[in-house]
Amino acid sequence: MIPSHPLPLSDEWTDPDAYVEALLSFANSSALFRHLCGGVHILDFLTRDPDLYTSLLPEHWRAFFDQHDVQDILDLLLRDDIRPLLAAARDGEQGSTQWRGAALPPLDLLEYIHQIRRLSLGRDFTPGQPGTPSIPKKIAVGMNVKKYHEVAHFSKYVDALCTAVDEQRGDAITHIVDFGSGQSYLGRTLACPPYNRHIVAIERTHQFISGAKGMDIHAKLQKKKINMYNKKLANCKTCLDPESPPAETAETTSDDKDKTTGESADVAMINVFRDVSLTPDEIGHAPYRNAPKAETKEEDPEKMRGRMDYIEHEIKDGYLEPIIQDVVEAPAAETQAGDDAVATANGDSTKANVMVISLHSCGNLLHHGVRSLVLNPSVKAIAMIGCCYNLVTERLGPATYKLPILRSMHPRLTKDAIAYDPHGFPMSKRFEEYEHESGTGMKLNITARSQSLQAPYNWSRKDSEDFFTRHFYRSLLQRLLVDRGVVAKPKNPDNLYDDLGDGDAGNPLIVGSLRKSAFVSFPAYAQAAVTKLSRDPKTGEKVRAGMADVSEEELERYVQDYWYAKKRLSVVWSLMSFSAALVEAIIVVDRWQFLREHDSVKECWVEPVFDYKQSPRNLAVIGIKK
Repeated sequence: MIPSHPLPLSDEWTDPDAYVEALLSFANSSALFRHLCGGVHILDFLTRDPDLYTSLLPEHWRAFFDQHDVQDILDLLLRDDIRPLLAAARDGEQGSTQWRGAALPPLDLLEYIHQIRRLSLGRDFTPGQPGTPSIPKKIAVGMNVKKYHEVAHFSKYVDALCTAVDEQRGDAITHIVDFGSGQSYLGRTLACPPYNRHIVAIERTHQFISGAKGMDIHAKLQKKKINMYNKKLANCKTCLDPESPPAETAETTSDDKDKTTGESADVAMINVFRDVSLTPDEIGHAPYRNAPKAETKEEDPEKMRGRMDYIEHEIKDGYLEPIIQDVVEAPAAETQAGDDAVATANGDSTKANVMVISLHSCGNLLHHGVRSLVLNPSVKAIAMIGCCYNLVTERLGPATYKLPILRSMHPRLTKDAIAYDPHGFPMSKRFEEYEHESGTGMKLNITARSQSLQAPYNWSRKDSEDFFTRHFYRSLLQRLLVDRGVVAKPKNPDNLYDDLGDGDAGNPLIVGSLRKSAFVSFPAYAQAAVTKLSRDPKTGEKVRAGMADVSEEELERYVQDYWYAKKRLSVVWSLMSFSAALVEAIIVVDRWQFLREHDSVKECWVEPVFDYKQSPRNLAVIGIKK
C-alpha cells in the first residue's frame, strides 16, 4: 500500500529532498515562470501599454511562434518528445534541422519546457485491479460520470488504506471523518457494503445534509420515517376532538374502551396517529386498525452494518477532539449494533481511532484536514484530495520582489497578500523559510493559484479553441470598456503591492458564466455580457450609460482590428496553463512537507488515486501516525 517513493516523480529523482530544492529554486529564480504564473491576466492583454505579448516573451520566441499553428505549439508543450530536439539545439544544429517544416524551437524555450516537465508531479493512475469498481445503483443515484469514477476508486482506496493502517498499527480504524462531505456520495459508499464503515460526515450547509439523509434512506442506510394517515379519522370531528360529546345515536360500550388506558378505541387509535402516520400509498386500502403493523416493516438492522452520522459544522481549524468526544466516542447505551469497537459493555467510552478523509476539499479546508493528523490524538491517518486552490489564503504576506510592469494592481491581490492568514499557504517550515534572491518564503498569489486549476493535458482541439475564443472575446470586451470610459485604463505600478492603483482599473467587472449561444460571435458575446453587467447594483448604471449606443458594426470592427491578437493570446494562455502544473506541484508538495516535519507522523506520501482524464485534481496527500 505504501509506495516505494513518497512523491510521484520521474526516475530522475531518487532523493525527494533534492527534488524539493530544485522545485523551490526554479520557482523563485525563473522570471518567466513567475510572470506566467502570477504576473499576467487575460483582461490586460489588449489594454496594456506597452503590448503585453511583446513585454512578456523574448523576440526569438515570438518569431518561432509566428511560424506555427497554436495546436502545434500545444503539442510541443504537452505531448512531443523534446529530448531529440533539445539535443539537436544544444549541438548547434538549429539551422540544419527542422521541426514541422520550420526551424527548431529556440534552445531556451526547449529548456524551459524541459524544466516544467521534470519538476511536475506524475499524474498517471494505475488501479490496484483492472477495471472500475462498481457502485450499486441505489448508492450511485445523483452521481455524474466524473463523480462516479472518483467515488468508486477513492472509496476502494480508503478502505484498503484503513486495512493497511490496521495492520501497521495493530489498532483498528473505528471511524472515518469526512471533511466537507457535501451530498455524502463518498461517505455513503463507504458506509454501505462491501465496506460497511462508520462515517462521520461534517458539512456546514444544512441543505446538503438534509439531501444526503434522504439519499441514505434510498440506500437503505437509514430507516424510512413512516407517516400514517387515515382519511376517515381525519374527517371525524368526534374522533379528532375527544372532549366533544358523542352523537346521540352513538353508544360507548366496554368493548370500545382500551383495556389499558380506559380510552375509547378511536381515541387510542388517534394517539397512535399522532406519533406515527402512514400515507395512503404506503398502507394501500388496509383498514386503519391494521396500520400500526406497517410500522414494523423495516429493513433488518442487522443488515445495516455501516453507519452515517452527520454534523452541521463549519470547520475553521483542524482540532476535532470535541467533535470526536461528543459524537464518535458515545457511551454504549447510545450506540447502535456494531459499535462495540468504540464503547465497552458497561457504558464507558473508549478511545476511537479516526481516519480523516476528503474528496476535493476547497481552499483551506484541506489544510485543516492535514493538520488534524498532528493536532488530534484520536486521528491516526488522513487521506486528503484538494481542489479550488484559488480559495487558499496566503500566510506570508506580499511578495518582496518586484514583478515587471505587466499588469495593474488589483485590490484582490493586495487583500489576499496582506491577510497573513495562519491557515494559508505555505504550511511547511521549509517553504516558509526558503531563502532566495528575491526574499524569504515561497509565495503564490491568487492569479497563479487559479491558473493551476487548468487541465491542459485533457484539452482536445475543440476544447482549446473554445477556451481561446472565450478569452479573446473577454479581453476584447475589456478593450471596448476601456475605450468607452466604463473602466479605467490600467496603470503600470513600480511594485505590484505598493499601490492599490485606480479603483476602476483595480476592480475588473466580472462577467461570469454565459450561455453557449453567447459565444457564437463577438457581438452576441458583448450583448450578453453587457446585459448581465448592467444588472450589477454598483456598476450597472455606468455600464448602461457607456454601452448604450454600441452598434453591431462597431463590435465587428473591433474583431477585425484586434484579430491578430487572438493567436498571441492563445500562445500566452497555453504557456500559462502548461506552466501552472508547477503551481499545483508546489501546493501539494508543501502539504506533504508539512507532515514530514512532525515527529508524530510515521509515513506520508502523495499519489494519484484516479484517472487524470476523468478528474484532473487526482493527487491525494496521505499520512499515518506513529
